[in-house]
Amino acid sequence: MTHQDCLEYGSGDCAGAVEYRMSLTGSGMAFERCDFHWDLRLQREEELRRDYPDSPFAPSWFDPMDAGERWDDDY
Repeated sequence: MTHQDCLEYGSGDCAGAVEYRMSLTGSGMAFERCDFHWDLRLQREEELRRDYPDSPFAPSWFDPMDAGERWDDDY
């Protein structure tokens, strides 16, 4: 595969090998990404998991008064 096959090719900064990478959302799908964009995606996933933990306890930054919501609502 070439850099043109990278899912994020349009950003113009592809680098490294382009390979199928498994989705980090659990969908079971694979997407073509170069090494550079894959590393960025892994960093973003780490940030998301830190900022929005799968926990019944809200992170320190969460303020229910901001939007009138609760952290662990049942939908």
